[in-house]
Parts: sequence; structure tokens; C-alpha cells
Amino acid sequence: MQKAAPYIDGLVVLTVLASGLLHPDPMVYYESAAILFAWIAIPLFAFAYVAYLYTEKHSNRIQGARKKAAPVAKEAYGTARAAFVVSLMAAWPMGLYKLGYPTGLAWTLEEMGLTWWMALIQIYLGIVVIDAWTYWKHRLLHTKLLFPFHKHHHSFRDPTPFAGFAVGPVETILTFWPLLLICIPEAKHFAPLYFTAIVSFVLLNLYLHSGIYSKVLEAVLPKLLLNSSAWHNVHHSDVNANFGEVSFVWDKWCKTSREDLKRKKEAAIN
Repeated sequence: MQKAAPYIDGLVVLTVLASGLLHPDPMVYYESAAILFAWIAIPLFAFAYVAYLYTEKHSNRIQGARKKAAPVAKEAYGTARAAFVVSLMAAWPMGLYKLGYPTGLAWTLEEMGLTWWMALIQIYLGIVVIDAWTYWKHRLLHTKLLFPFHKHHHSFRDPTPFAGFAVGPVETILTFWPLLLICIPEAKHFAPLYFTAIVSFVLLNLYLHSGIYSKVLEAVLPKLLLNSSAWHNVHHSDVNANFGEVSFVWDKWCKTSREDLKRKKEAAIN
């Protein structure tokens, strides 16, 4: 699989790109994909660049001073490729929406048929499900069979914010396929909370790959059961620990945190 993985990744990109030909209006699909790529890539790289300038000069670097320059260009390429694939996926519901087809995107509570409390509970449960999915997806990507599709991300042992979404096409599909659920009218998503959750995840991911720790964020995020830079950075230096992408809850339950692995190792020795 090691040799085949790059070709499969390339085939995935071409397949998703060609899928637009099956859209009710391919021209609208490809226009939507181009717009979405700009919407995603420009602010993402702007935030990553500002964060990079700040974090590289920060004294609280988790792995200490860099011994060599970070592979920023390689990180940026990986993130741009992932953004391209996500844009192609999201262009399906966006294109349908622009053409007037019913989709699962709702902008008012009346459309949702929910109260604010019910909408908040819905988005919370959605985050819980996504957290579970991304954890187990991550564990699967660390199996011998699938690791070649995840290897690119682990080539950044001491990452910068540009590496936040530097994952291969197969992993991109496995992570972001829920975007396609918006194509289903019955799968209602309350847009204000849905997009807030997505932006929050992007910002969190930039911090997770910043390479620094903020005393404030490291104090607040664990109380919200969310992942932190100090927690996730461990996974880049020790690939067998800390798999959680949104929160650390599943690592605690499945005893895959670095602390749990240390205890297992010590128990085996004794």
C-alpha cells in the first residue's frame, strides 16, 4: 500500500473533480468550487501566516527552539490540496442551493422546526458524533494498511499552523464527508450554528498545530473537554498516543493518552 497510496490519493482528487460532471449544472458546480476554494484558502492561509509569525517568535514553544527551518512550503501544499478537495465536496450542496434545489441547510429556527435550546442540543450532539468519528478514523489511519494515507501529516514532527489541514486526499474525504449530508433536504443543519462550529474547529486546529502553549487556552480548553496544543503536539512526537482531534475524551476512555501508555509500559516491566 505504501507505493500505491500516492496514486490512490491522486485518483481520489481526479474522481472528486470529475464528479462535478454529474451535477445538475456542471458549470454552476465548478463555479461554486472555485468560489469555495477562495473562501476557504484565503482566510485559512491568512490566519495561518499571522499565527506562524507569532508562534515562531514565542518563548513557550512546546518542543523548544527549532534546530532547522520548518517545512512550511510542504505544509502549505498539503493544506491547499485538502482545501481543494473540501471545496469540490462542498460545491455539491452549494451548487444545488444556488440552483434552487432543496437542501438540508436552514437559516431560521422556523425552517428547522426547533427552539434555540433544541438547536443547541442538536449541534452539541453533532459535535459528539463527529468527535467519535474523527477519533476512530484517526485510529484506523494508524493501522499498517492505511497509515500510508496519513503519513504526509506525520512528516511534520514539529508542525506550524500551516500543517493544520495538511492531510492527504483519502484522509480529507474520510474527515469531511459529512459536508455532503447537506445535499439531503431531510438532514437539517441550522446554518448559523453549523458554520460557527466549522469556523471554531478551524481556529482550534490552527492552535493545535501552532507548536506553542497558551496558559489561558491550556487552562480553558480542557475544562470544555476540548483538545489543546500541548495535548495534540504529543501525537506529532509520539504517533502512538493522543489520537483525539476534537476532544481528548476518547483517548481517556480507550486509554490511548501518553500517560496511559506510560502506565501500561511500566506495569509490563514490573
